[in-house]
Amino acid sequence: MTREMVMELLATAGADLDVYTRLNGDISVTVNDFEGFDDSWSEIERELDDEELVDSIFEQLEASAISVSGDYYRYYEFDGFTVCVGYASFDI
Repeated sequence: MTREMVMELLATAGADLDVYTRLNGDISVTVNDFEGFDDSWSEIERELDDEELVDSIFEQLEASAISVSGDYYRYYEFDGFTVCVGYASFDI
C-alpha cells in the first residue's frame, strides 16, 4: 500500500480519526475517543461515528503492512514510511 492509498483509506473515517503527516513522511493517527471533561472533571468519552469502519481501516492496514508492532501505540511499517496509531484518551 502506498502512502497515498493509506491517506485515502484514513480519510474515509472522517472525524473519527485525526491524521497528521510528519516532516519525515511518517503518518500519525489519533482515534478521537475523548471529548473532554464535564463540570465534575469526569472524562467524557466520544462515541465513534462509525466504529466498524475504523476497525476495518486498521484491519486493512495490518493486512497490508510489512510489519506491525506495539501494544500501547500500534506501528504499521510500510515501504518508506510508518503509520503510528494512538487514541486521544491516551493523553489524559
